[in-house]
Amino acid sequence: MTEGEPQPRPTSKRRETLIWIASLLLAVFVACSGCGFFLTAGLVARGELTANVLGTELRLWAIREKQDTGLGLDRSYGTSQTDRVCTHHNVTILLWKPALSLDNVAYDDCS
Repeated sequence: MTEGEPQPRPTSKRRETLIWIASLLLAVFVACSGCGFFLTAGLVARGELTANVLGTELRLWAIREKQDTGLGLDRSYGTSQTDRVCTHHNVTILLWKPALSLDNVAYDDCS
């Protein structure tokens, strides 16, 4: 091909594939936007959201203190140690006020 010749158009099969991929990406974007909206609305209304996913308890809560603003996420699951039943917690705290910080804490709560 020389410089003056027009570029060939994509084949119809390739064009259909590109349209399908674009539609799929748009659907994922819309679904994620909706999930983000409901997540935000739930946090604003209740202050926390909880779920049990495959035996792991998830708790997401808003931190609105006088000095700090951010989010906390607790992932906990049951464990057993010798003759005790314990719950292992992995806690992540993300603060953006007064400054951006990220803290992780892990601990066991045994009865």
